[in-house]
Amino acid sequence: MMRLLVLGASGQTGQHLLSQALALDHHVTALVRTPSKIVQKHERLAVETCDVFDREQLQPHINECDVVISCLGYPLQYESPVLHFETVETLVCECMKKAGKRRAIFMHSWYTSAQSRADKTIPVFILTALEGMEMSERLLEGRRDHLDYTCVLPGGLNNEPVTDKDFAINDTAYCVPEVERRTMTARADVARYILTILEDESSFGKCRAICPVDKKPQSD
Repeated sequence: MMRLLVLGASGQTGQHLLSQALALDHHVTALVRTPSKIVQKHERLAVETCDVFDREQLQPHINECDVVISCLGYPLQYESPVLHFETVETLVCECMKKAGKRRAIFMHSWYTSAQSRADKTIPVFILTALEGMEMSERLLEGRRDHLDYTCVLPGGLNNEPVTDKDFAINDTAYCVPEVERRTMTARADVARYILTILEDESSFGKCRAICPVDKKPQSD
């Protein structure tokens, strides 16, 4: 049982994360701009209004948590990188250092490395988001001495129900090359994966690409 602080809790992936975390007996604080968007009620769920761009509002919540999880997304744009990823994740890092907290998980996407997308045709409004995530990941690399972070990188997202599939993972390619043509991942499965690595030291300091895959048949 852990105390989880969820940013972006009112988004589609964030809502799945809340439900699944509560089912696993975690205590969850959801930071949102509009509390009415969170319809779930639970004795272990606290819904708090917070501007995540405001250090003074963010710090008290980080002081009281074990793990920070960000499922934040931002409006797509056609010009320049989406800088909100770097801005918020910088604030999270600084608040965590001040509070003496180490564990943070950020949801990004496949192809956040320029090299990984060099031969891909990616719409400009998605490319600007990937560039913003890449800038943030460079920032996180420099905070490794005091931050046990993981960037979870799913491919394309959909709203299919949660599955019990295994996950193929890759910690270096910014995608999962062996299943690259099958990139759709249920948001509910992204939430499920995040909750499996809360204390997984093998994921610390990694930009980990994931993709659900069918379970391998068990041998006799």
